[in-house]
Amino acid sequence: MIPIFKPYLYQEAKDLAFKAIEDGDIAMGPNIELFENKFSKFCNRKYGVTCSNGTVALYMAVKALKLPKDSEIILPSMTILSCLTAITENNLTPIFCDIDPITYNLDFESLELKITPKTSAIIIVNTYGLVVDTDKLNHIKTKYPNIKIIEDASESHGAHYKNIKAGSLGDISTFSFYTNKLVTTGEGGMVLTDDEEIYKSLLMLRNLNFLDRKKYIHSDTGFNFRLTNIQCAIGLGQLQNIDKTIQQRKRVAYEYNKYLKDNPFIQTPFEDKNLSNVYWYYSILIKKNHDKVLKALTENNIDYRHFFYPLHKQPFINSSEVLQNSETSFDTGVLLPIFNELSNDEIKFISQTILNNI
Repeated sequence: MIPIFKPYLYQEAKDLAFKAIEDGDIAMGPNIELFENKFSKFCNRKYGVTCSNGTVALYMAVKALKLPKDSEIILPSMTILSCLTAITENNLTPIFCDIDPITYNLDFESLELKITPKTSAIIIVNTYGLVVDTDKLNHIKTKYPNIKIIEDASESHGAHYKNIKAGSLGDISTFSFYTNKLVTTGEGGMVLTDDEEIYKSLLMLRNLNFLDRKKYIHSDTGFNFRLTNIQCAIGLGQLQNIDKTIQQRKRVAYEYNKYLKDNPFIQTPFEDKNLSNVYWYYSILIKKNHDKVLKALTENNIDYRHFFYPLHKQPFINSSEVLQNSETSFDTGVLLPIFNELSNDEIKFISQTILNNI
């Protein structure tokens, strides 16, 4: 079986984790603040707060903004459920917009049609390794200065639009460090901001809203969303090597492109001089014999994933609204294996399996 993904831990990550174990710092310890500082600096942000995973990071981000009761948050329909959960679990109303058919990031024309006086925030998602068009985002920020911008950068560690880094957009940004992310801690997340008051709120939200830990006095009910010192040690080692990881992702993408890019029935991932793709996955649209190709991948022990199922069509929502690009992307989209140790021969085999059945 060729897996969809296989984690690669650099020696620096193993060494730092082992040292944390030797020092007895298995829960709290110095790696937490160090990882927060280094990662926030990497993303051109002032503050970073680690947490247990990317879903929690999104929940904390929405919570920390203290948005008006009963207000609306717009988000792309073609994205992970966590973005929706962050809205509904904060008792706010989700409004779905469509995506761009080339980048798979949110479509700004569709977004603007959904803005109303009740819109308090927008969740922008850097999908499959691409940062959103920040020129268009800046237009929205200028036109609607009271609307908060939440950036889900979980799939775009190290990516950039022109010179603008993933994780540096808007009022608050979130990351996941799940095992398939470019920087991994196994499970984990982080929230980034430049606002000191939001930063202080995030610190409280992460740790049971403690006012006094020794006396167990709290400002409000809360949760334990902490990340461990060992996990942050791993994150530090992985972050040290993120350029190597990105180089490997680009190598894999280059090899896939050699075989797939010129086929008229395949849409390969977008990248240009302004938009650097870090290829969280190698995402393609198969516009002919889609089901036959998927069957062939399965029969040849090649793992894959579909694109995200549109949130507005999830069984517990089942909206009648039509968001055509989101729906078409699910119907035709496939995520192919990508990881450091994926060999050129394996990439050739995967590509030929697709081409032989399209």
